Amino acid sequence: SFIGRDLDVAQIAELVREHRLVTLTGVGGVGKTRLALQVAAELVAEFPGGVWLVELAEVGDPAAVPAAVATGLSLTPQAGVSLTESIAQSMGDRRSLVLLDNSEHVLDAAAELVEAMLAAGSTLKVLSTSREGLRVEGEHVWSVPSLDVRRGVDSAAVELFVDRAQAVDNSFSISTAEDATAVAEICTRLDGIALAL
Repeated sequence: SFIGRDLDVAQIAELVREHRLVTLTGVGGVGKTRLALQVAAELVAEFPGGVWLVELAEVGDPAAVPAAVATGLSLTPQAGVSLTESIAQSMGDRRSLVLLDNSEHVLDAAAELVEAMLAAGSTLKVLSTSREGLRVEGEHVWSVPSLDVRRGVDSAAVELFVDRAQAVDNSFSISTAEDATAVAEICTRLDGIALAL
Protein backbone atom coordinates (compact mmCIF):
# COMPACT_ATOMS: atom_id res chain seq x y z
CA SER A 1 0.00 0.00 0.00
CA PHE A 2 1.00 3.60 -0.48
CA ILE A 3 -0.29 6.06 2.08
CA GLY A 4 -0.26 9.79 2.61
CA ARG A 5 1.86 11.17 -0.22
CA ASP A 6 -0.36 11.30 -3.30
CA LEU A 7 0.18 15.04 -3.78
CA ASP A 8 3.95 14.56 -3.41
CA VAL A 9 3.91 11.85 -6.08
CA ALA A 10 2.14 14.14 -8.54
CA GLN A 11 4.46 17.06 -7.83
CA ILE A 12 7.65 14.98 -8.02
CA ALA A 13 6.50 13.29 -11.22
CA GLU A 14 6.05 16.74 -12.74
CA LEU A 15 9.55 17.73 -11.58
CA VAL A 16 11.00 14.63 -13.25
CA ARG A 17 9.22 15.61 -16.47
CA GLU A 18 10.72 19.12 -16.26
CA HIS A 19 14.23 18.36 -14.95
CA ARG A 20 16.82 15.75 -15.83
CA LEU A 21 17.94 15.18 -12.24
CA VAL A 22 15.67 15.18 -9.20
CA THR A 23 16.97 14.15 -5.78
CA LEU A 24 14.69 13.26 -2.89
CA THR A 25 16.39 14.12 0.39
CA GLY A 26 15.46 13.55 4.01
CA VAL A 27 16.36 11.75 7.19
CA GLY A 28 16.81 8.00 7.22
CA GLY A 29 13.53 6.09 7.28
CA VAL A 30 11.35 9.01 6.19
CA GLY A 31 10.21 7.15 3.08
CA LYS A 32 12.42 8.49 0.28
CA THR A 33 12.80 5.12 -1.42
CA ARG A 34 9.12 4.21 -1.24
CA LEU A 35 8.16 7.63 -2.58
CA ALA A 36 10.69 7.40 -5.43
CA LEU A 37 9.42 3.92 -6.35
CA GLN A 38 5.85 5.21 -6.48
CA VAL A 39 6.89 8.15 -8.68
CA ALA A 40 8.79 5.79 -10.99
CA ALA A 41 5.75 3.51 -11.22
CA GLU A 42 3.61 6.49 -12.22
CA LEU A 43 6.09 7.46 -14.95
CA VAL A 44 6.97 4.05 -16.40
CA ALA A 45 4.83 4.50 -19.54
CA GLU A 46 6.70 7.72 -20.36
CA PHE A 47 10.09 6.02 -20.61
CA PRO A 48 10.24 3.52 -23.50
CA GLY A 49 13.92 2.86 -22.70
CA GLY A 50 12.89 1.57 -19.30
CA VAL A 51 12.78 2.59 -15.68
CA TRP A 52 15.75 1.17 -13.83
CA LEU A 53 16.29 0.76 -10.08
CA VAL A 54 19.91 0.82 -8.90
CA GLU A 55 20.40 0.13 -5.19
CA LEU A 56 23.54 1.66 -3.70
CA ALA A 57 22.90 0.89 -0.02
CA GLU A 58 25.20 -2.15 -0.04
CA VAL A 59 28.02 -0.48 -1.99
CA GLY A 60 30.76 0.14 0.57
CA ASP A 61 33.52 1.42 -1.69
CA PRO A 62 32.88 4.55 -3.78
CA ALA A 63 35.08 3.06 -6.52
CA ALA A 64 32.50 0.26 -6.87
CA VAL A 65 29.64 2.63 -7.78
CA PRO A 66 30.07 2.30 -11.56
CA ALA A 67 30.10 -1.50 -11.31
CA ALA A 68 26.94 -1.48 -9.17
CA VAL A 69 25.22 0.86 -11.63
CA ALA A 70 26.28 -1.22 -14.64
CA THR A 71 24.89 -4.33 -12.93
CA GLY A 72 21.65 -2.55 -12.03
CA LEU A 73 21.26 -1.37 -15.62
CA SER A 74 22.15 -4.81 -17.04
CA LEU A 75 24.96 -3.27 -19.09
CA THR A 76 28.00 -5.04 -20.45
CA PRO A 77 31.14 -2.88 -20.27
CA GLN A 78 32.50 -1.68 -23.60
CA ALA A 79 36.10 -2.39 -24.51
CA GLY A 80 38.55 0.47 -24.58
CA VAL A 81 36.68 2.90 -22.30
CA SER A 82 36.23 3.25 -18.56
CA LEU A 83 33.18 1.74 -16.95
CA THR A 84 31.77 5.22 -16.31
CA GLU A 85 32.19 6.14 -20.00
CA SER A 86 30.68 2.82 -21.02
CA ILE A 87 27.58 3.47 -18.87
CA ALA A 88 27.27 7.02 -20.14
CA GLN A 89 27.54 5.95 -23.78
CA SER A 90 25.05 3.11 -23.32
CA MET A 91 22.45 5.19 -21.50
CA GLY A 92 22.96 8.64 -22.98
CA ASP A 93 20.57 8.32 -25.91
CA ARG A 94 17.88 6.25 -24.22
CA ARG A 95 14.63 7.77 -23.02
CA SER A 96 15.05 6.10 -19.66
CA LEU A 97 14.64 6.91 -16.00
CA VAL A 98 17.30 5.67 -13.59
CA LEU A 99 16.30 5.54 -9.93
CA LEU A 100 19.56 5.77 -7.99
CA ASP A 101 18.68 4.76 -4.43
CA ASN A 102 20.58 5.50 -1.20
CA SER A 103 23.59 7.36 -2.53
CA GLU A 104 24.50 9.40 0.57
CA HIS A 105 27.47 7.25 1.62
CA VAL A 106 28.99 7.31 -1.90
CA LEU A 107 27.85 10.82 -2.78
CA ASP A 108 30.87 12.06 -4.75
CA ALA A 109 31.15 8.87 -6.82
CA ALA A 110 27.42 8.86 -7.53
CA ALA A 111 27.51 12.55 -8.50
CA GLU A 112 30.44 11.97 -10.86
CA LEU A 113 28.66 9.09 -12.57
CA VAL A 114 25.36 10.98 -12.84
CA GLU A 115 27.15 13.96 -14.40
CA ALA A 116 28.76 11.69 -17.01
CA MET A 117 25.45 9.97 -17.77
CA LEU A 118 23.54 13.22 -18.19
CA ALA A 119 26.29 14.78 -20.30
CA ALA A 120 26.23 11.86 -22.76
CA GLY A 121 22.74 12.60 -24.07
CA SER A 122 19.62 14.64 -23.59
CA THR A 123 16.90 12.05 -23.00
CA LEU A 124 18.08 10.20 -19.86
CA LYS A 125 16.63 11.29 -16.51
CA VAL A 126 17.76 10.41 -13.00
CA LEU A 127 15.69 10.28 -9.82
CA SER A 128 17.95 9.81 -6.82
CA THR A 129 17.43 9.37 -3.10
CA SER A 130 19.94 10.54 -0.55
CA ARG A 131 20.15 12.25 2.79
CA GLU A 132 21.63 15.21 0.91
CA GLY A 133 21.72 16.46 -2.65
CA LEU A 134 24.30 15.27 -5.18
CA ARG A 135 25.36 18.88 -5.88
CA VAL A 136 25.28 18.34 -9.64
CA GLU A 137 24.48 21.23 -11.96
CA GLY A 138 20.81 21.28 -12.87
CA GLU A 139 19.78 19.12 -9.92
CA HIS A 140 16.39 19.80 -8.37
CA VAL A 141 16.23 18.80 -4.69
CA TRP A 142 12.95 17.79 -3.04
CA SER A 143 12.97 17.52 0.76
CA VAL A 144 10.78 14.60 1.87
CA PRO A 145 8.97 15.43 5.12
CA SER A 146 7.75 13.00 7.75
CA LEU A 147 4.18 11.79 7.45
CA ASP A 148 1.58 14.15 8.85
CA VAL A 149 0.75 13.63 12.53
CA ARG A 150 -1.05 16.94 13.19
CA ARG A 151 -4.54 15.62 12.38
CA GLY A 152 -4.35 12.99 15.11
CA VAL A 153 -6.35 9.87 14.29
CA ASP A 154 -7.09 11.25 10.81
CA SER A 155 -3.40 11.75 9.96
CA ALA A 156 -1.40 9.86 7.34
CA ALA A 157 0.93 8.55 10.05
CA VAL A 158 -1.95 6.91 11.93
CA GLU A 159 -3.32 5.50 8.66
CA LEU A 160 0.07 3.91 7.94
CA PHE A 161 0.33 2.58 11.50
CA VAL A 162 -3.11 0.94 11.22
CA ASP A 163 -2.27 -0.47 7.78
CA ARG A 164 0.94 -2.05 9.06
CA ALA A 165 -0.71 -3.34 12.24
CA GLN A 166 -3.49 -4.95 10.19
CA ALA A 167 -0.88 -6.65 8.02
CA VAL A 168 0.27 -8.46 11.15
CA ASP A 169 -3.16 -8.91 12.75
CA ASN A 170 -6.11 -8.32 10.45
CA SER A 171 -8.43 -7.85 13.43
CA PHE A 172 -6.54 -4.75 14.62
CA SER A 173 -8.62 -1.59 14.72
CA ILE A 174 -8.87 1.66 16.57
CA SER A 175 -12.20 0.91 18.20
CA THR A 176 -12.11 3.18 21.23
CA ALA A 177 -11.13 6.76 21.94
CA GLU A 178 -8.41 5.38 24.23
CA ASP A 179 -6.96 3.27 21.37
CA ALA A 180 -7.07 6.24 19.00
CA THR A 181 -5.29 8.46 21.49
CA ALA A 182 -2.61 5.82 22.13
CA VAL A 183 -1.93 5.23 18.42
CA ALA A 184 -1.84 8.96 17.66
CA GLU A 185 0.60 9.44 20.56
CA ILE A 186 2.87 6.64 19.25
CA CYS A 187 2.90 8.22 15.79
CA THR A 188 3.68 11.64 17.24
CA ARG A 189 6.53 10.26 19.37
CA LEU A 190 7.94 8.57 16.26
CA ASP A 191 7.77 11.95 14.45
CA GLY A 192 5.77 10.38 11.62
CA ILE A 193 8.88 8.56 10.34
CA ALA A 194 7.52 5.89 8.01
CA LEU A 195 10.16 3.24 8.77
CA ALA A 196 9.58 3.59 12.52
CA LEU A 197 5.83 3.18 12.08
